[in-house]
Amino acid sequence: MRKRRDLGQPSDIAFLLIIFFLLLAGINTTQSLSLHTNASNVAQTDTVPLQALLTQQGTLVLEGTTFSPLEFSSKLSDNTTLHLQVEGETSWQQVVDILSLTEQRKIAGLSLEMAP
Repeated sequence: MRKRRDLGQPSDIAFLLIIFFLLLAGINTTQSLSLHTNASNVAQTDTVPLQALLTQQGTLVLEGTTFSPLEFSSKLSDNTTLHLQVEGETSWQQVVDILSLTEQRKIAGLSLEMAP
């Protein structure tokens, strides 16, 4: 007669499956930020282009001057086109905070780029 292998108690396997499905249910994969810029017809000559650098520390450098995010948001208006360069080690939360400020200001355009 052959011996059976003991694969573990069915209750142990059921317990592990329950934990697995609870963890799967808790994962939220649809975290995103919807960004709505000003959709009005602004002529290209009327837009004010700004090129800024978001540093690792969360400050923004515009034309050699360093600003906090709130100070920088005062420079934005509805006819501003922002080209934002982000340093490689900057946390994504800081980027999301800046994007949130640009959404509140309803700027005309936005582009993001990783800084060299």
